[in-house]
Amino acid sequence: MTQPLSFDHLQAILHQHTAALPDVRKPSPNTRYTIQNAALGAFGIFFTQSPSFLEYQRQLHHRQGRDNAQTLFGVEPIPCDNQVRNLLDPVAPRYFNPVFFEVFEHLEQQHYLDSFRVLDHQLLVSLDGTQYFSSKTLHCPNCLTRQLANGQRCITIRRLPRSLSARDTHR
Repeated sequence: MTQPLSFDHLQAILHQHTAALPDVRKPSPNTRYTIQNAALGAFGIFFTQSPSFLEYQRQLHHRQGRDNAQTLFGVEPIPCDNQVRNLLDPVAPRYFNPVFFEVFEHLEQQHYLDSFRVLDHQLLVSLDGTQYFSSKTLHCPNCLTRQLANGQRCITIRRLPRSLSARDTHR
């Protein structure tokens, strides 16, 4: 029997797979944050409605003596946004694929996706492109470049968010 897909189980899946993320830093006695803590902190952003994950956690800690990063994800100490970026930028996105595949497999096994199936039992995925970064100076090899009407170059990063869509069953 498959284990129910609870928050604790999702958390265990995330911990298991982030523990195996590669660390490209040179070994140092001054290393304060693990790659796993950076990854868990990055996932923790989805559990706040604050523009700064770190500031929100500091406020919680000040008010209640603990924070979500500690209680939900076991992250201590909490890396700041820049440290999370610096630690995770070298990690290829494919290293997070096992998290997605394992969660998806559990959703399938427990029939959570059945109501999302349409047209010959297929999953319908909605796509919506968006731009989330733009600069005239900062760039990386994956950035898109376009020429502005004034002749300047604009560098952008665009995303293609996806979500499962379900048919309307309330009609």
